[in-house]
Amino acid sequence: MKQYLKRFTGWLAAITMLFTMSILPEARSYNDMDEITNHLKLNVPQTLQINRPSGDGYTNSSSYFIMGSSDPEQTLTMDGSPITDRGNRGSFGIYVSLDEGSNVFQFRQGDQKQTVRIYKGVAAPAAKINVVRDMAPSYDCATLTGETITFSCIAPSGARVSAVLDGVSVPLSQTAQTAEEGVPAAFRGTTTAKQVSGTQDLGKITYMMTYDGKTTSYQSEGRVFITGPGEDLIVQVKNNASCLYTGDNMGYFEAVVRIGAVDRVSEIGQKCYHLASGGWIPKETVTPLTGNVAVKNRVSKTTFETSSKGETLKLTGTTHPMFRASMETDGELQVKLMNTIGVSRPDLENSKLFSRLKVLEENGDTTLTFVPDGEEILWGYDISYKNGVTTIFIKYEPKLSSGDKPLSGITVAVDAGHGGTDPGALGFPMTNGASEAEINLASAIAVQKRLESLGAKVVMMREEEKDLTMNDRMTMTRQANADFFVSLHSNSAGYETDGNKISGTEAYYYFDNSKDFAEFVARNGASYMGRQARGAKFSNYRVTLNTFCPSILVEMGFVTNPIEYDNMTSREGIFELANAIGDSIIDTLK
Repeated sequence: MKQYLKRFTGWLAAITMLFTMSILPEARSYNDMDEITNHLKLNVPQTLQINRPSGDGYTNSSSYFIMGSSDPEQTLTMDGSPITDRGNRGSFGIYVSLDEGSNVFQFRQGDQKQTVRIYKGVAAPAAKINVVRDMAPSYDCATLTGETITFSCIAPSGARVSAVLDGVSVPLSQTAQTAEEGVPAAFRGTTTAKQVSGTQDLGKITYMMTYDGKTTSYQSEGRVFITGPGEDLIVQVKNNASCLYTGDNMGYFEAVVRIGAVDRVSEIGQKCYHLASGGWIPKETVTPLTGNVAVKNRVSKTTFETSSKGETLKLTGTTHPMFRASMETDGELQVKLMNTIGVSRPDLENSKLFSRLKVLEENGDTTLTFVPDGEEILWGYDISYKNGVTTIFIKYEPKLSSGDKPLSGITVAVDAGHGGTDPGALGFPMTNGASEAEINLASAIAVQKRLESLGAKVVMMREEEKDLTMNDRMTMTRQANADFFVSLHSNSAGYETDGNKISGTEAYYYFDNSKDFAEFVARNGASYMGRQARGAKFSNYRVTLNTFCPSILVEMGFVTNPIEYDNMTSREGIFELANAIGDSIIDTLK
């Protein structure tokens, strides 16, 4: 009832607007650029240098987008003609047409000159290697007794390579001849999965290579599991969130499942396992289990409790079931627990969200329907598992405060995409200047300062250049019980497209409770930074799969557009981004 009142009742909307107006003037007029951007040290070289291609270029495309840096105060020419598409820090890109064979372009600025050669239809010289790489499997995977196990890797052409699994060595054959030895070549071999009982872990594959008079060994990242005839293969979700698809080709996704959930596999595909409870789950997102693992969840205890942030239903059972859940616009929450029985109906007398809980047990599954009619509005939910307990946490909507700290009491998780050994997309200086990861981090720190100036508590996924997995980012967000999550990224385009014409800000979301936030960020970001508005877009990026709060991934702009790259590395551009994020959170809560 309250949800309808807030959205559609005229007088309540008017009161809300008056309240919001009383806090926005001070909050929006904050303009301390020095404080917000005093950490910035993003390097953009301002001397003539061609960075893409970094040497001779090779392509089959009929065109190429050459990128580089220059002195913004001096005229820059290519083959005698001025280049006008430059950022204010000197970054430039020019889209050229290519003829078959060799194409030569001369760049000049002052007394500096650079020559670029791009070959169309000519194969690039292959760099030689002396290691084994790209070894299968790259993640834990299972097969059945009697099925074929394929070994594959990349090794120097002319090498002798074998694969060892469970003490058995299998020689691999080079799949195609090369013009010379030492260049990367594909090697492949097969064996038949042995007879086992239950599911056995055979461990990682060891690849042995003899080359250039030396024998070296390498191990695959993933392990090999075999399930015996007539036995159940049980898998457990290892990612904080994993998508279920309608088919093995992962063409369409239909649901999200959480880390720890277990299920039986009914069919093994090429890319995915078909789960007995429905849906195809990517093999790389689950781990096969050995031993006696329960799949049927028999609940023996049901408890319900409230807190300042939300309400919690705990189900003590025998395993961690898969689920399907949906949150409706009227505040109703429905959770279907697969392979689950024995859930009792708890007393919701203290609930501020729901009037009652419907429990429907049918065909070995249980559907829980939380019926709304409370003092609070449903903001999101989270389902987690630990030691046989399934926990459903249901979150209250956060509220704006009065005065110049409207985000007091609100927690925001800010994620600087990539980092550490993963630089993300490279901009115009390539490795000589700020990469995407560095731009993302500098922008995230500015967003942190802006949000804190508005009263928010900010949880940073990273505050330095370090490696951080998707699981790390999502775990930190859940542990912080965040009210908003925003992941900052920088977009890019390939060399075969005109980077001067591809620009703009966009925001991605997956769940409906994130759509409004994504739309505000996409709109405000483009408006404040003077970029094209590419809008809010639906997609299943891992970091957008949080259900307990609006979670979005923002592509702030294109590092392959010279004007946007120079703006994204500037104090002015990053300051306006921080303002856009802060104001978008306020707009979402109005």
